[in-house]
Order: sequence, then C-alpha cells, then structure tokens
Amino acid sequence: MTTVHSNTARLEAFSDGVFAIAITLLVFNLKVPELPNPTEASLRAALWQQWPAYAGFLSSFLTILIIWLNHHYLLKYITRIDRPFMFANGFLLLIVTFIPFPTSLLSAYILTPAAGTGAFVFAFTYLLLALAFNLLWYVAQRRRILHADTHRQVNFMGIRRGYLVGPLFYGAAVVMAPFWPVMSVVICVVMAVFFAVLSYEA
Repeated sequence: MTTVHSNTARLEAFSDGVFAIAITLLVFNLKVPELPNPTEASLRAALWQQWPAYAGFLSSFLTILIIWLNHHYLLKYITRIDRPFMFANGFLLLIVTFIPFPTSLLSAYILTPAAGTGAFVFAFTYLLLALAFNLLWYVAQRRRILHADTHRQVNFMGIRRGYLVGPLFYGAAVVMAPFWPVMSVVICVVMAVFFAVLSYEA
C-alpha cells in the first residue's frame, strides 16, 4: 500500500473534534425530572434518584478525557501517518463516539434486575477501546512510522506494557458483568485511573 506522507497535525485536529463531540454528548444522559406536582422535597428526591446518571456522566467524561490524553501522547511518537494508521485511528474514534450509549444504558439499568446486561455492554465497549489502542500501536510499529528512539523511551515508561494490560482486565470485567455487574463497573473505573497515571507519567 502506498504510504501517504502527511503531518500528524490534521489527524490530531480531526481526532480532537471527535473527542469533543463524544464528551459533549454525555451530558444528554442527564435529564430534568418531570414532576406533575413539584415540591422542594419531591424535586430533591427525583434528583437524588438519578445518581447513577451523574456517576455515569462523571466516569465516562473522565474516561474520554484520559483516552484523549493517551491518544495525544501516542501521536507525539509518530513521525508521519499513512493509510493503515488512519484506518486504525478511525476504529479508535468509532469506539469513542459509541461511549455515550453504554453510559446511558448502564445508568438506566444498573439498579434493576437487568444490570448484568448493562454492565456487559459497558465493559465490552471498553474492551474494544483497549483493543483499538493496541491496534493503533501495532500498526505504528509495523508501518515503521515511530521516532527512531521511541522503543527505548516507551520501554522505559512502560506505555507498551500498559496497553497490553488493558484487554486483560477489561476482558475480566466482561466475563464478570452478568454475575457481578457492580464489580465489573468498578474494574472499568479502576482501569481508567490506571491509564490516567500512565498518561501522567508519559
């Protein structure tokens, strides 16, 4: 396949736009309570009942922010982009734009008997996200579009090993979701913290 020499700035700008849209869509999961005869007490109670939606918004907002940070740090090791790398990046963005849906689904059903299915879709989305990051890194290595000293730097920082950890733990969260949905979600949140630390060390 013919290599397309290009500056990474355009790819990063497009990706940033997608991240911004995805993170903005999360707010639509927050609904204003509709009360037939509202009182202070009933409004407070209705707002409190929506705490899963608030928790889902906060966790997914932070997760997308962390994804953006790691994406930014990955791109700084890229000297140029080509068509396979653009398609791999597109797959990552596809998963990012999907995140608001499992967030909404989980928020709506985490306190119901259907919590297992909601947690499964949520965890599976993040498993795909981890695989997409690994694919992006693999393509960058295979296409030899990394800076010459990247391997030494990455081994030192442990970024590559960090990417490999993601599918293992998200896979465990997927398996656990039908049986222990809350624990499955906790694993996803813990992994978000892990990748936040990884991006900070980068």
